Amino acid sequence: MRELIHISLFLFLVGVANAQMPFLKIHKLVEPYHQAKIELVYEDQNSALWFGTSEGLFLYDGIEFQPFLKEDTTSNHVRSIFRDNQNRLWIGYNDGTIYHLKKQKLQQWQPPGGEPLQVPVNGFAEDETGNILISTYGEGVYFFDGDSFLNFNSEDGLLSNDIYVMIISASGSIWLGTDRGISTCSFTDNKNSIKNYTTEDGLPDDIVQAILPNRDGKLWIGTYDGGVCLFDPKEKTFTYPLPDQALGVVNCLELFEGTDLWIGTLGNGVWRYSLLQGDLYPLPSLENAKVKDLHRDIEGNIWMVTNTHGICSANRQFESIPTDFDNVQSVLSDASNLLWIGTPNGLFTHHLDNKGNSSFQEHLPLLKLNTISLFEDKYNNIWIGTYGQGLFIYQPNTGTVRHLSKENGLGDGNIFSIDGINNHIWVGTLGGVTEIKYDEDILKGGELDFRIIDQKDGLGTNFIYKVFVDSQGHVWIGTDGKGISVLENGEVKNYPINFHTHSDGYIDEESRLHAVYSITEDKNGHIWLSTDKAGIFEFDGANFNHLTVKEGIRDLEITSLATDANGQIIIVHPTGLDVLTPNSKHLIYYDDEVGVQDLHPNINAVCTDHFGNVWIGGKNTIIKYTALKEDLEIHPRTLLNNVSIFLEPIDFHNNTTFSHHQNNLVFSYMGIWYTDPQTVKYRYRLSGYDLDWIGSKDRRATYSNLPSGKYTFEVTSTENDAWLDEPIVSYSFKITLPIWKQWWLIMLLLLSIAGMFLWYQKNRDKRIQLVNLLEKDKVESQLAALKAQINPHFLFNSFNTLVSVIEENPKLAVEYVENLSDFYRKIMQLRDREIISIQEEIELVKNYAYLLKKRYGNNFKMNISHNGELFYIVPFTLQILVENAVKHNIISKRKPLMVTIAMEEGKYIIVTNNVQPKLTKEKSTHFGLQSLTKRYKLLGNKKVKVEETGEEFKISIPVID
Repeated sequence: MRELIHISLFLFLVGVANAQMPFLKIHKLVEPYHQAKIELVYEDQNSALWFGTSEGLFLYDGIEFQPFLKEDTTSNHVRSIFRDNQNRLWIGYNDGTIYHLKKQKLQQWQPPGGEPLQVPVNGFAEDETGNILISTYGEGVYFFDGDSFLNFNSEDGLLSNDIYVMIISASGSIWLGTDRGISTCSFTDNKNSIKNYTTEDGLPDDIVQAILPNRDGKLWIGTYDGGVCLFDPKEKTFTYPLPDQALGVVNCLELFEGTDLWIGTLGNGVWRYSLLQGDLYPLPSLENAKVKDLHRDIEGNIWMVTNTHGICSANRQFESIPTDFDNVQSVLSDASNLLWIGTPNGLFTHHLDNKGNSSFQEHLPLLKLNTISLFEDKYNNIWIGTYGQGLFIYQPNTGTVRHLSKENGLGDGNIFSIDGINNHIWVGTLGGVTEIKYDEDILKGGELDFRIIDQKDGLGTNFIYKVFVDSQGHVWIGTDGKGISVLENGEVKNYPINFHTHSDGYIDEESRLHAVYSITEDKNGHIWLSTDKAGIFEFDGANFNHLTVKEGIRDLEITSLATDANGQIIIVHPTGLDVLTPNSKHLIYYDDEVGVQDLHPNINAVCTDHFGNVWIGGKNTIIKYTALKEDLEIHPRTLLNNVSIFLEPIDFHNNTTFSHHQNNLVFSYMGIWYTDPQTVKYRYRLSGYDLDWIGSKDRRATYSNLPSGKYTFEVTSTENDAWLDEPIVSYSFKITLPIWKQWWLIMLLLLSIAGMFLWYQKNRDKRIQLVNLLEKDKVESQLAALKAQINPHFLFNSFNTLVSVIEENPKLAVEYVENLSDFYRKIMQLRDREIISIQEEIELVKNYAYLLKKRYGNNFKMNISHNGELFYIVPFTLQILVENAVKHNIISKRKPLMVTIAMEEGKYIIVTNNVQPKLTKEKSTHFGLQSLTKRYKLLGNKKVKVEETGEEFKISIPVID
């Protein structure tokens, strides 16, 4: 059964809203520069933005403006900025001066062999051989090849000396916009070839203030009073593609290749010309503004310098259309690029007037459609899926409508999703999937063939959120609670879990897919699907790859996925919108900074138009994401902009070696991400010093007291907290060793030490030999002394003396025994010592003398003269000498023996005795005196002196300090 309704075209204007436009951000200079007039914006090879103002030069990182001002009294009014291939920054001023930026300071550049220019410097350029060209307002163009500085002006064939704009084309030609037309020049071997174009050649106006080359080598030209034209250098023809509009004075141009041309005027604001549809619209927010400059950066932002807003920017990828729709349930861009919006209260289309203002028109208002899904077939019929009202097929041009319901073939009247290919449509409902086939336009009598695919056919559940037909014709089905299914050759295959099969056949089962809300396909043919609370999944036909918070997914509750013209995956969730690069898995977050906020998105409120742009419906807004054709940067650009040693900036580009005392380094860096600069975070490390990366929000790293060695400072930045493939900037340097650590000095010291060691070893061996000899003589001396004291004669005499004393005076006998005991005890105590003090030796010899006195009575006398001097002698020296005197001389009442011990000037101790030889000499070993002489020689002191006069025997023993 079928139902065909003919309804007259019933459209009415719902309301007029503001124009479709990007979200503008204002960037203000702070005190004391807030009154400065902004003149121009320039992006260098490092993707850093520089602004020229009436008050000086400023570097902008998205958060702060860093001023660079002259240190002299000349004008700070900047007219041009340029960075050449040698990384030199050129700044041209209104007073004709030219400066370079070196070590964070401006230094004036003097033209070779000439005075500074006297007219405004309007531009710089560099040709393929590295020659620098300088355009002026008043003196034509200057050519600098590193040595010579040549001027080309109207006398050489230029149309005028007043140059407004200078560019170098892809062919290497120099194009000059003047107040009399365009001059194109080629400089070779200090010669020039000049070709001029004026209104006689087709130029709409002779005053040319903007020239902009495109990717095809053609030139967009903005004129004072003739609008914008396009010039083809190969054909040498001018064309006028823009609609007839009163733009006024065109001051600047900017181009998004294949998308649109932006036009800045002096008094009529900013206009956009669509290269896809041929429309020309103004930006209402900048109406009547004087636009000084336009610039497209590497992230896809458009920067505008105006008299009303100063510096403002917008991300060209995002535009918003304000609406009165609290709840957008579905969106569709049809073949004519008309946007359809489905809401609980009806179906609408979006329209723009010639001023760029938006309006919405309602369709089929009498049906009161609760539209939750939309689809356009090959006949340009709009398929309208509703909640509870079934399916409507609608032809807007004729107003023809056909209604399909459960009663005439659908599985259910709640239509959550529609997709198809050719004459084959699949409809996702709360009663499974309805497959519809037809042979011709069903609004012109085409017959329908229905098939219901539900749980009986293998689906895990009949509750279907999404149907999606991939590039191979496979139908993917997102279910409520049972994961994803695929329909191949009429058979259903279910994937309720995400898994990975290893090479050995082992299968990892990670988690259940549960509810699948959205499905899309990337350029590799991989299927991507979003879930209710588990992030997104990539399916390559064999395995699932799960992306969650760990991989940078910031909101796991993802409502919709779409693929843009560049193959990027657009992820829509309540927090905002993310763009995923499938191959690298890199994510870029977009939200408030581009005007994406409080979306409250629905599952079907996303679509991709025929240009590859993605439309997202939200609460009171519709977001358009434009897939730009430029190669945009997806990472923050990390710049190492300064290295200081003890806070003094250095030329780190040319200086990589520092002395050992230049070891306090500060690295200043920044991560440029103009889209959302506050999100940028950093990691850095000093290879050769740090063990791991150091995370930071600061833009400075300090290393003090670095030891000598080779180092590499590395820094990287991210805007999404996922450190995956962010580029790393590095700076390698070396801190040299101090002179006392240089290899040659170390070798010299090692050789010296080796020589000293050999000398020491040699002398040590000698000392060991001497010590051994000394020890030998010492032992022999001790043995001799001991033998002498335990001599039977000595003991016999001592005992006889003791016996006589015992009988006569027992008390004295005890004293005698005690002295005899002390004597032998001291011999035992002192025998192992090398030297002893003179006090110890005198005490010993006094004990010995006591024993001798008891034996010889008054016949033996000993006089010791010592005043308490502190010095040392060899043990038993005095005892042996006294023993020798007793041994070799007569001791009697008639011939008493007198022994004297005295000091001589603190250098010698002298032992003297009178000579009265025995008639019968005792056998002598001659060891005692000889041993003393050798020992004192080994000790390195003075020699022992022996003197005999016949009446007196005198021995001088050197003392030891």
